[in-house]
Amino acid sequence: MKSRIWVPGAVCICLFLSVFLREAQAFYIDKKKTLQFSAKVQTRSTFRLQDSEGYTYPETNVGDLVQWRNLALIEVNHDLRELTNTLGLLRPLKKLQIESRYHIVGRFMYDALYDVGSDNFKSVKDRDPENIRNFRQAYDLWEAYVDLARGPVSLRIGRQNLAWGETDLFRLLDGINPLDNTFGGPFEDLDDRRIPLWMLRGTFDVGSVGPLSSVALEGFWVPGTWDARVAPFAAVGTPYFAPLPELFFPALRINTPDKSMANSRWGVRLQGMAGADLNWSVGHYKTFLDGPALRAVVDQSKLMQVGGDALLTSLDALLLEGSFPSVQVTGASVSYFEPMTNTVFRGEVAWFWDEPVFIPEENLSTFWGPTVSLPPFVLDLARDFLGVDVRDLGLDGLPLNPQSGRIPKRDIFRFMIGFDKQLWIRALNKKSMFMLSMQYFGQWVSNYDGRMAQPAPVYPNLIVFPGLKEYESSFTSILTTNYMKGNLVPQLALAYDVRGAWLVQPQVNFIRGPFRFMIQYSAIAGNFTNFGLFRDRDQISLVLTYLLS
Repeated sequence: MKSRIWVPGAVCICLFLSVFLREAQAFYIDKKKTLQFSAKVQTRSTFRLQDSEGYTYPETNVGDLVQWRNLALIEVNHDLRELTNTLGLLRPLKKLQIESRYHIVGRFMYDALYDVGSDNFKSVKDRDPENIRNFRQAYDLWEAYVDLARGPVSLRIGRQNLAWGETDLFRLLDGINPLDNTFGGPFEDLDDRRIPLWMLRGTFDVGSVGPLSSVALEGFWVPGTWDARVAPFAAVGTPYFAPLPELFFPALRINTPDKSMANSRWGVRLQGMAGADLNWSVGHYKTFLDGPALRAVVDQSKLMQVGGDALLTSLDALLLEGSFPSVQVTGASVSYFEPMTNTVFRGEVAWFWDEPVFIPEENLSTFWGPTVSLPPFVLDLARDFLGVDVRDLGLDGLPLNPQSGRIPKRDIFRFMIGFDKQLWIRALNKKSMFMLSMQYFGQWVSNYDGRMAQPAPVYPNLIVFPGLKEYESSFTSILTTNYMKGNLVPQLALAYDVRGAWLVQPQVNFIRGPFRFMIQYSAIAGNFTNFGLFRDRDQISLVLTYLLS
C-alpha cells in the first residue's frame, strides 16, 4: 500500500516545488558549483481519435483516454575534484591524477489511466491486478554511474544508456539498451524509451593514426548476473499491447532471460575522423531484440490418447511462448559534412547474426501438422468444448500428434542512408531556417523463405499473417523550424513503408521559461504491415513539462 501512495505523492511534491520555485535553473549546494541538482516533471494525456477495430483490446472509442502518464526525474551531478582535497578517502584519486564525478537520476512514474479512464481499462486492472499495478506505477534508481578518467583512459561504471549509430525514428546499430514498449509504442521518441542497464563502459583515446584523427576504442560489458533485462512486453489490455486475438491471451507466456553470465551483453567499437568532415565508426556487439520470438508449445501430458495417437482436444494443452534469444550485430556508421551544399550525409550498415524470424508453419507447427478429419456436427461439438472453432484456424479436424513449434533464425542485413540539410522556406518562415532530415532504410534477408511473416494475425483470420519480403524498404523524414525567437517550435515527422503503411506525426512545442507545452497528433494508415499493425490507434497527446535545468 505504501508504494501506491509514494509514486503519485512524489510526482505531486515535484509539481508543487516546480510551481513555487522562482527560477528554472539548476541549483548548487556549494559555492564552487560542483554539486548540482536538476529536475524534470511531466504530465502527458493521450486520447484516441478513432474507434478500435480488428484485434485491438480492449475496445476503445473516439475520445477515450488511453494514457495519463505523470513522470518526475530528479537528477544529481557531482564533480568530486574538490572533495579529493578535503576527504582522505578520495586523496588517492588526486595522487593518481584521476578525475572523478558521479551522476544519479531518480525516476517516479504514475499512469492514472487505470484509475480514472474508461470502464474498459478499469476492468483490465481488475482482470490482471499484479501486472497492471507494476505497469501503471514505478519508482526506481533510473541512472546511477561514476565517471573516472586519467589521461587517455576513461571509465563509466553503473546504470546508464549507450547509443551507437546515426539513425532517427527507427533503430539500427542503436540496439544495446532495451526499449520500453509499454510507453507509447511506435509513437514515442527513442530517447524517452531507452531503459538504462548496469554496465561497465570504457574508452581509450588513441589519438591520431596516419590520416585518421581522434581515434578512440570503446567497449562495454553488461554482466548478465547484474542485469539481464529486456524490453518489457506490454501487459494484455494496456493501450500499446500488440494486436493479438483474445483467444491467445490465456495461453500467452513471456519468458525473460535469467540473471546468468551467459546472458551478458558486450561490445566493442572503433571510431574516429578522416579529415575535418568525416566521422566513422565500426563495431560489434551482443544484445537482445526488443520483441520476443514466438512459438507454440504443446503440453503432451494434456493430449487425449486415442490408440497410438494423441489428439489436441483442449486449449489448456497449448501455450504461446515468447522468448528472447540473444543476437550479435556487426556494423559501421559514417557521417560527412559537405561544405559546398552545407549538408550532412549519414550512412549506417548492420549485419544481424542468427536473428529469430517468424515462419508460421514452423513457429506454430501445431496448426500445420496432420489432423483427424471430422464431420461438421462433431466440429460444432468440439467448438463448444474447446471454446474455439478449429475451422477458424484453417483446420478441418483436430490436430493429430501435435508438436511444439521451433524458432527459425536467419542472418539479416540492414542499412540506412540519409542527410540533414538546413534550408530557407521564405513563404513559411522569413526569420528562421528549416532543418530537413531524410532517411532510407533497407533490409535484406539471407537464405530467405517465402513463408516468413510478421507475428500478428490479419483480422479476422487467426492464422493468416502479413508476409515479409526478401527486400523491405521504408522512408522517414523530419522537418522542423522555430518562431517567436525560438519559443514556438513546430515539427512534422513522416514514415512510409513501401508496402503501403504511413505514419504521420505533426507536433508543436511552445516554450515559456521553464515550461514546455507540446501538442502532438499521431496517425497510422494503410496496410497491415510493419508499424501499420497499429493503424487503428490514431491519437492526440497533450504534454506539459517543467524543466529545472
